[in-house]
Amino acid sequence: MSLAEDIRLLRDRTLADLNVAHDYYEDTKTAWRTVRRVVASGDAFTNTNVATGTVTTEAELVAKSGGYVKQQLAEATFQQFLSIFEIFFFDLLRLWLTAYPQNLGGKKVEFKAVLDAPDKEAIVPLVVNKELNEVLYKRPAGWFAYLEERAKLGCPTPDEIQHVADAKATRDVLMHNRGVAGKSYEAKAKPLARYADGERIEVGEAYHRATWVLLCKVVAEVTDAAGAKAA
Repeated sequence: MSLAEDIRLLRDRTLADLNVAHDYYEDTKTAWRTVRRVVASGDAFTNTNVATGTVTTEAELVAKSGGYVKQQLAEATFQQFLSIFEIFFFDLLRLWLTAYPQNLGGKKVEFKAVLDAPDKEAIVPLVVNKELNEVLYKRPAGWFAYLEERAKLGCPTPDEIQHVADAKATRDVLMHNRGVAGKSYEAKAKPLARYADGERIEVGEAYHRATWVLLCKVVAEVTDAAGAKAA
């Protein structure tokens, strides 16, 4: 399979994954609206969580549902959007560097790795993986700068890159600091930082949707440009 075909497959798989994640978000909101209608019609029940021992009545479940949707559901799917995108980005880099290993001509490999490799072709993935591990620890601006240096795609725009950086900074706070913004968030997200040190981050409906739209757009733009170069 050609590099262009691999890139198209990666694009299609990534966009499908982003769609599934957003469908889950919307379908789950619909399910909670259905629960509220059922309870409003007079149905009474209790739910027991056998793991925690928590017993929830139908009225308590309805009361919890708003927070479940606005916080747990929104934050979980938002984080999933960013995880899907991050996997996409480094899969794309892996495809590109493997196809054009001359980009890594100046990289050094431990002699033991060379000795352990069954043939010359097996060394390329070792070098590519080592390079990607180093790029991974950069901020998104560094990711895109690295991609541009290697592939000269001319996209995404600086504004789109800043918004991706803001979204990743938000995801990092949700994952690593219980959703409370700190100085690190401000540094990563600026000039788009929406919260100050000590404030609780919220993933509102509009921000949730805008991030999904942005990531879909960047995936399509980058893969179209890379596919055209590889063709």
